Amino acid sequence: MEFIFEKAVQKDREEIWKVMKEAAQTVKKKEWFAAGDEAYIQEMLEGEGFIILAREKESRELAGFFIVVVPGEEDYMGVYADVPKEDTDKIVHMDTAAVKSSFRGNKLQQKMLEKAEEELVQRMKEKQHTVQYRLCSVHPENTFSLFNMTENGYEIKARTQLYGGLERFVLCKKAVLI
Repeated sequence: MEFIFEKAVQKDREEIWKVMKEAAQTVKKKEWFAAGDEAYIQEMLEGEGFIILAREKESRELAGFFIVVVPGEEDYMGVYADVPKEDTDKIVHMDTAAVKSSFRGNKLQQKMLEKAEEELVQRMKEKQHTVQYRLCSVHPENTFSLFNMTENGYEIKARTQLYGGLERFVLCKKAVLI
């Protein structure tokens, strides 16, 4: 199976929401996936962040998505990763990844992460930032997501409770442009 990757636009909102709902319903343990709502997706499409989509090449069916948030002053994970306060503007959250159950096993989470990081490098160049802190949270028992992130250079910085008391590892990857 082949996939194409693209940035989401407004017309993709309903499809993203359907995949998010399906992921929340089919996840092995409910506490592993902190799903947003339709308003959250809308906010991501309108804000500074972006959403990477994976589509099956032939049918163009949405197979998965990866949300990247630029939190600004709303950052809540930098403190766990020892990000200097003056670098808050250099924090991004690798926020939510979901793959439709019928497309799992195709390494889409990893491929979408790679595409998201390519976009982030472009944004770093545009803003003339030489450093960027890419943060994410993963449930400690979600070994699949944890493996994907650590294999891509993310390091566990803390174990804490987020999202109303859900247990999470906070991971960070410090990206540096030379």
